[in-house]
Amino acid sequence: MTKNAHWTFQVDGAVCKWQWADGGPDITRLESVRNPTSTEYSRHVPVHAYSTTMKRVLPLESGLEFELALCLDRRSDVECLVPQPCRITSSEGVRHVPDLLEGRLDGSVTVWDARPRERQDAEFLSLAALSEKACDAVGWAYRVFDGLSRIESQNLRWVSGYRRAPEWIEGARPALAELLIDGAAIGDVLDSDDQGGHMTAAMWHLIWAGDVSVDFSCPWSKNTQIRWNGTPK
Repeated sequence: MTKNAHWTFQVDGAVCKWQWADGGPDITRLESVRNPTSTEYSRHVPVHAYSTTMKRVLPLESGLEFELALCLDRRSDVECLVPQPCRITSSEGVRHVPDLLEGRLDGSVTVWDARPRERQDAEFLSLAALSEKACDAVGWAYRVFDGLSRIESQNLRWVSGYRRAPEWIEGARPALAELLIDGAAIGDVLDSDDQGGHMTAAMWHLIWAGDVSVDFSCPWSKNTQIRWNGTPK
């Protein structure tokens, strides 16, 4: 599989078997090699999720893929996300379509599969091992995402509702930076807000964007500590 794996991509609408002699494809031009569908016997339901990174809706195959996409979508160093990005075929004819491709600004690429730990059976682990070897051979990384904890997932989904920057964000940024630079609680932001809720909405957006840091692994309350992590503009 390492040397003999065949990679199939869809680039600008054309499906092609990629030859790696001259390097990898331009990942910003990649399109999904298949469209997610659901049947009566499917274990998952396709999800269409808006990506702030790609500025468009991504067709995903499951809620777990949606969770993975959210995790990556809020990273400022991620340049490109492509669902069902390629088909990897071994020399024995074993075929696998990974769930997501992540490209970063530094040029690194990671191919992802999303699979709950309890569903990582022998067949899947075999496909994962083959995919990892194929990725290693071309200088890409391969990882398996098995999900977040219930609390992490709930917190991530909450702040994802504030992905779009409010129109007043630049006005609120310096005030939040001053309040949070030495650490404060969520309740301090709520108490500092006016009836319009501008500071509160800005806080949730900047948590999503990473300018405000908070522990995603614990339930959030007014006493939850947050800290300024960005650069006031």
